[in-house]
Amino acid sequence: MTALLHVTAFQGIDPAKLARIEASSRMLEPRDGARLFAQGDAADAVYAIVSGSGHVRIGALDRSSKGVMIEVFTAGDIFGELGVIEGSTRTADAVVEGRMRLLRINASVFLAILHDDAVFGANMCRVIAARLRRTFSMFRDATFESLDVRLARQVLYLAAREGRRTEKGIQLAGRFRQGDLADLLGATTRSIITILNAWRADGLVIYDAARAQLTLCNEAALRQLIEGNST
Repeated sequence: MTALLHVTAFQGIDPAKLARIEASSRMLEPRDGARLFAQGDAADAVYAIVSGSGHVRIGALDRSSKGVMIEVFTAGDIFGELGVIEGSTRTADAVVEGRMRLLRINASVFLAILHDDAVFGANMCRVIAARLRRTFSMFRDATFESLDVRLARQVLYLAAREGRRTEKGIQLAGRFRQGDLADLLGATTRSIITILNAWRADGLVIYDAARAQLTLCNEAALRQLIEGNST
């Protein structure tokens, strides 16, 4: 059974075709902290995350080293497709956190199946549409919402994608330093620390700074924070 069966964008495609794609690609098991590609690199491949308990962070730095985290990808996701479709360079860095297995699919192979397989083309349209919708949502929030509401929305999003339930609440997978959360929102680290401290005092979260581990103790209260601010 091909590993690509577990990747959302490849669902519904003939397993024999998936096996050929996998045979012409390269399986990677990068170390924690490895950079798969950097901003400005040639977009010569697409990556499919086939398994693992970690994630891949997509982000970039400006000239003053201020960071922005664009997205976090987990098992079942595909990424790196936009540069390949456009035939351009990478617009961000991709860094692995944790243990993962990824299939590196050469650009020519990806473009061939995108051209030849209507099911895959439809799947990729849905993937890209979902990402555009998320980008619009974040842009809208940055314009209209307070920082604590924006943070609540993003930690709930991360919890839904890769959180695990514990006795204390939903623990986000991987490490999320205060600076990482700040980069996700284009905010300062100090402002994120202030919000997390207030949430801890109210029993909404537990934050282990040494491990950079965030646990959501009161999901309902975080949702109420968002809904209450939207009325």
